[in-house]
Amino acid sequence: MSKLENAVPGYRYLVVEPYTPNIGATIHDIDLAQLSDASLRAELRKALAEYQVLFFRKQNLTPEQQIEVAKVFGDPDKAKAFFPRHDRHSVIEVLEAKPTGHRYGTDQWHADITFSANPPTGTVLYSHVIPPAGGDTLWASATAVYDSLPKHLQLYLEELEAVHSFEHSGWPQYFAQLADGDAIYRKARAEHLPVVHPVIQTHPVTGKKIVYVNPNFTDRIKGLSRQQSDALLAFIFAQFQRPEFQARLRWEANTVAIWDNRATVHYATADYDNQHRLLHRVTFGEDRTF
Repeated sequence: MSKLENAVPGYRYLVVEPYTPNIGATIHDIDLAQLSDASLRAELRKALAEYQVLFFRKQNLTPEQQIEVAKVFGDPDKAKAFFPRHDRHSVIEVLEAKPTGHRYGTDQWHADITFSANPPTGTVLYSHVIPPAGGDTLWASATAVYDSLPKHLQLYLEELEAVHSFEHSGWPQYFAQLADGDAIYRKARAEHLPVVHPVIQTHPVTGKKIVYVNPNFTDRIKGLSRQQSDALLAFIFAQFQRPEFQARLRWEANTVAIWDNRATVHYATADYDNQHRLLHRVTFGEDRTF
């Protein structure tokens, strides 16, 4: 293994290089297709809890191997969104933007599938086709945002709950473009009624507090007027935009990003015009997210 000068101590099997001071790490000299060692798998879980998003370059994974990577962290057969599925493996979602095709509305801050009562705890995203420039993904630490808030605001937010809904996102507009979009929308609406989550959650592994709202799926805060709710949410959402809380990944082909969906929000930039972009996503979860 290479010995990077800024690799952090405390890891025997991983070379961990912090990506920014507040979020993210690059993991060097590891082949994600070879994860049979239990101690190595435990260190990967430790690193994800500590750094919230992990980056791996120059990987070469089959669909089956990507699913096995997800199994290191949780159950890959938990909550899914409405993306097309892999033709052989339904747990793999295919995120593809073609030159003349649809762009998914993921260019705003969100945590995945919080419109579910039990959202996924994380995601393994693997790049296949990447534009020469553009299409970066950013992550923001929801724990760093919480820690930055004044104590009195932290205490106030811990008393609140928020309503999350897929209808608040861009999915209904996407359904409208499909030939059978009306039927898909009615089915999705019946299966995904609005859910309520606490505005502040406690991470079950780290014990850290998390700001658990996001612009894409959080519709309103219960018990407040619409005007009050919108103003408070706008203030919170603005904290995600602070660069010191972010990690921005410039994708290359065969890059893997693994993130903790509880402790982060992310943003997929849509600045690559008519370029082809293809990634495979496997979300993983547990019986209870929190």
